[in-house]
Amino acid sequence: MATPAQIAANQQNAKKSSGPKTTLGKQRSRDNARRHGLAAARPRETTPEMEKLSQLFAQGSADPLIIEHAREAADAELELATLKMTRVAWIERVYVFGYIERPSRNPDDIRRMFFAPNWQELLDPSSTMPPFGPARLAEAIRRALPETAKLARYETRALARRDRAIRAIVRHSKKRS
Repeated sequence: MATPAQIAANQQNAKKSSGPKTTLGKQRSRDNARRHGLAAARPRETTPEMEKLSQLFAQGSADPLIIEHAREAADAELELATLKMTRVAWIERVYVFGYIERPSRNPDDIRRMFFAPNWQELLDPSSTMPPFGPARLAEAIRRALPETAKLARYETRALARRDRAIRAIVRHSKKRS
């Protein structure tokens, strides 16, 4: 049970961390969720690729439970493929343009940009890129790394979904044997 002093301290701390207050801060927070669309709930549509992959996971079984788990595994596998293509597309974009997204026009972001040690890179990303070739690719990967690292969360979720579905297929297949 919390003491009255702990409750008062918790209430004080809650007042400090209640989210963005300004309209600009609230908009930035909303935009974070829509930045790349990977966190959005999406309906699972049955595509020919998904059906083909689910048949591979089901290994020819006609059992509806195995087929459902196979579809779940196939959906997760296709999500992993999408994440890999997203990572490659982001690196290709940096390779060509020098950036994934243009810097914000927010005055605070612009001020921060000018005081950053790599301000030239932030102001005109392509001007600091090496010529086309291996060095440019290495620089593109370095610049894209902060954004591509964020994909790990979605990859972990998709891997867990796929592995859970495969384990369910194996368990169900053993029960039937």
